[in-house]
Amino acid sequence: MNDDADRPDVPADGLLLGYGPMLPLVAAGAGAWLLPMPWPVWAVRLGIIWAALVLAFIAGVRRGFGFGNRHASKPVEIAASIGYFTLAGLGLVIVVPWLALIPLTLGYVLAAFVDRRAALAGNAPAYFARLRPRQLLIGAAGLAGLLAWTLSIR
Repeated sequence: MNDDADRPDVPADGLLLGYGPMLPLVAAGAGAWLLPMPWPVWAVRLGIIWAALVLAFIAGVRRGFGFGNRHASKPVEIAASIGYFTLAGLGLVIVVPWLALIPLTLGYVLAAFVDRRAALAGNAPAYFARLRPRQLLIGAAGLAGLLAWTLSIR
């Protein structure tokens, strides 16, 4: 395991890989409100897929940290991973877009706070305490924009 896991400041690759995947969610949320039809429908559909893929990836990151760090709590890592993965999967299998956005938005908000707490307890890279709340709440804002748009057209 590299030294990044113990550093409290966010490394450059953490910034890029943390905030970069949130940009499509913000773009989708804005696109749903600002673009003419049929683009908002595409923004919602693609936003759901992207959000689920990223949340499933975050599940893998948490489980991977448990494999690579002997001090991490395996039950905590497994529970977080299964929870995030389940919410991502629900987002993909729920057919009604506004309903699909609920577990995804919940997953992002949950992960923002759960990963921060995990980082402070040594169950996630230390820099997640600073990165995850800002990173994932940006993504959740994009998802909230999509959710609000879907509810506005019901």
